[in-house]
Amino acid sequence: MGRRKRYTAEEKVKILREVLEDGKQISQVAENYGLSPNNIFKWRKQLFEEGLQTFQIKRTDISGKADERKITALEDRIKQKDEIIAELAEELLALKKKNCGLR
Repeated sequence: MGRRKRYTAEEKVKILREVLEDGKQISQVAENYGLSPNNIFKWRKQLFEEGLQTFQIKRTDISGKADERKITALEDRIKQKDEIIAELAEELLALKKKNCGLR
């Protein structure tokens, strides 16, 4: 028994074009290329499921800038909280020193 033929992406697209654009029947195309019709159905399903990504807008420059703004805002909030914690720690230390001296 021979090895199965592996089809490149270009070959798969060519085969799917025959079915989708030229209107040939899947069984006929499968027979011409010596493959199972199930493969063509699987490739077609994969094409339509992953084809959505082709039409999605990928604006990394915009999303990158938005992420940078979020990071900067969060860093500022952390800095403010650290300053408040430092102030409270100083006040607590001062109160402890004051109370220790009263005893």
